[in-house]
Amino acid sequence: MKWVALCEISVIIPVYNIQQHLRECLDSVLGQSYPHLQVICVDDGSTDESPAILAQYAQKDNRVQVIRQQNAGPGAARNTGLEAATGEYVIFLDSDDWFEPDFLEKMVDTAVREGADVAICRAVEFDTNSGRELPSEWMMKKQYLPGKLAFAPQEMADHLFQFTYGMPWDKFYRRELLTTSGIRYPALKNSEDLAFVYPTLLAAKRIAVVDEVLIHHRINRMASVSNSRCGQPEAPYEAFQIVKEYLEQHQLMDTYRRSFLNWAMEFLVWHISNMSQRDIQKQYLNTLRHQWLPQLHFEEHPASYYESKSCYAKYLLARYAPYPVFAAVVKVYKKAKHGGQ
Repeated sequence: MKWVALCEISVIIPVYNIQQHLRECLDSVLGQSYPHLQVICVDDGSTDESPAILAQYAQKDNRVQVIRQQNAGPGAARNTGLEAATGEYVIFLDSDDWFEPDFLEKMVDTAVREGADVAICRAVEFDTNSGRELPSEWMMKKQYLPGKLAFAPQEMADHLFQFTYGMPWDKFYRRELLTTSGIRYPALKNSEDLAFVYPTLLAAKRIAVVDEVLIHHRINRMASVSNSRCGQPEAPYEAFQIVKEYLEQHQLMDTYRRSFLNWAMEFLVWHISNMSQRDIQKQYLNTLRHQWLPQLHFEEHPASYYESKSCYAKYLLARYAPYPVFAAVVKVYKKAKHGGQ
């Protein structure tokens, strides 16, 4: 088999108490059709059998490098891995996901052929509870692409924040982009990924899309970071502010303002709506209403400025409705979304 280029890929995998799924992840990485890999597993203070599993894989495959550190969160673990990376390209994978055998081959071929700083593929969600894969077209909204699969970010300025989500594991980076930009993950317990992903998309000279499902992303795992939203409820807002500051510091806000504000409206309300503890949700709805939303001056733009009518309705609900009304509507909406379950 021939590839467009034979360059090394650094695969960075943060690992924390994931013994149940770790072997499946590592097997799917080491079994890739593209063999030129540096697999950096950063054990973020695991207390289960994950360190022993990593040691086994490092012993039998010299491409595996294990770094151990005290627990500091996935962002810090990814930063540690990036410092050790030597590949021309870098990807940050989750330790409970698994991948199609030609995943990395197609990513590197696309990135090299298109001269892209970032290549993005499609993914599908796998529900751990039901054992079923779920429709996941929302992860990459192809209707927002500028009529081609490789483009400069400013070519889709009105939808840069909409066409993909702030998750790093479906994004394949030219390492030079990360070293020259200095963009790193912040020290947050959740939402740290969006504070990394969106600045890197803004910093890229060229982005390419691989229009195939190459990643199986596991959801509804009780110990996952996405279930820790109430543990650091201000983290999403802090991550959001990092993105906002990047736009302002690099004189990009005028170019991307509409896309950014549409995303901000949806994201901040979604964050509050998905808090599982009612007392924390009530507290932060008040924070959202009186601090976070007013700072963005959404009301300076007409309703037509915001593309999604449902998102705008949710914004109005969060902005003005009494908490019992807000909580009741959110509950009904979630129940309807999940088929009444």
